[in-house]
Amino acid sequence: MDRPLNQEEFNALLQMVEGRRAQAPEESARDQTAVPLDLRRAGMLAKEQVQAIRSLHETFARNFTASLGPYLQGSFETALAAVEQLPYSEFIRRIPELSYVGSIALHPLQATAAIELDQQVALPVIDMLLGGTGGPPTEVREVTEIEEEILGSVVELICSELQVAWEPVLKVDFRCGRRQGQAHDLRFMSPKERVLCISLEVRTAEARGMLNLAFPAVAVNALLKEFDRQASSHGQPSAPAENRRLRSLLEKCRFRAELLSPTAPISTRRLVHLKVGELLEFPFNVAEPAWFKVENKTLFLAQPVAIGDRRAAEIHLKLATPQTTQEEPR
Repeated sequence: MDRPLNQEEFNALLQMVEGRRAQAPEESARDQTAVPLDLRRAGMLAKEQVQAIRSLHETFARNFTASLGPYLQGSFETALAAVEQLPYSEFIRRIPELSYVGSIALHPLQATAAIELDQQVALPVIDMLLGGTGGPPTEVREVTEIEEEILGSVVELICSELQVAWEPVLKVDFRCGRRQGQAHDLRFMSPKERVLCISLEVRTAEARGMLNLAFPAVAVNALLKEFDRQASSHGQPSAPAENRRLRSLLEKCRFRAELLSPTAPISTRRLVHLKVGELLEFPFNVAEPAWFKVENKTLFLAQPVAIGDRRAAEIHLKLATPQTTQEEPR
């Protein structure tokens, strides 16, 4: 049976406990490292998020160049310049006094984005669309009603290409809104709201200017949420979106396709004595398939057929491994 402590033993135990309590905060303080907190960076985009957004809008820049360039019939290029997060009031302050500013409705997000295009490049683009050379304007001025209608069609094209670029990640319907008279009329968002600003440089042969887009926080949050979801479900950030983007680009490309019989040696004597209307016989059976080649790679075995008044190829077999063949003599 345990005996009770006397007064001396009780005092010694009490001093030991007090000593441990005094030592614990000192040890805890040594184990912790203080890190400065910058409240101004709270809610800022991470490096990986910025890279994903850059990739998305680099695709938009290339598609917009490819879509508008042929109509201008001249040198035209759009390139991504910057991706920033800043207060909406600062975005407004950056807009020049004479500039094309408008709105873009984002459905189903029930939000509105802002668009701004420098007159330095807007006027040359209008001139090129009307058949001109697109030289730099002698003076920066307001656009006329007709010119405003023309720029409206350009903004509609921008909306269309934005929708294509965003679609692999987030389905948003970009709808061109009305043009605003001045920059201070762009009251779509709170002045303190932190928006995503996408800046693109637009260049023609003789002029250059900036195309700026400001997306509200609700659109940015939805976009980042989809980036995170795709990254967690596939293991790699934006890999599915990148694959779909590349597939979409490739589906728009054109490749040279040919349907050829295997090469056959023909004597020079036969070629020299050939006459118009004469038949040249090849040492192949008509039932033997021909080579269906794409960019000089044999991908299929096919049979020449006709569909109405058109020549066609009936595919018989897909080769397991594409075969590279030498360029056929023309």
